[in-house]
Amino acid sequence: MTEGMPASDAVRAAKNEVVLRDLNERLRRHPVSRSQRLWEWVCECVHISCMKAIEMSIEEYDAVRAATSRFAVAPGTEHVNLEIERVVQREERYWVVEKIGVGAEISAKFDPRS
Repeated sequence: MTEGMPASDAVRAAKNEVVLRDLNERLRRHPVSRSQRLWEWVCECVHISCMKAIEMSIEEYDAVRAATSRFAVAPGTEHVNLEIERVVQREERYWVVEKIGVGAEISAKFDPRS
């Protein structure tokens, strides 16, 4: 559990991100076009209603997904909850956050690739 956030809130926030990651996994399996360089993905931040589009190549997306505790979010602090994650990569089009604590456990438990 994190210091400032109750465990139930951390679990709910992590599960929100898992739902959005699952949506992106479906997009990954059913591409609109294999010839385009950048694809639109859904921001995987804790805000389930965010649905902000982020652009990433398939290779960039797969690099994020190589670690079960990492998620792609839109650039900006409003897409990061420092109580349950930390920013590990900042790109112009997207940021990568890594879950810590219970969030990391939830994201590993519900990883569709494992």
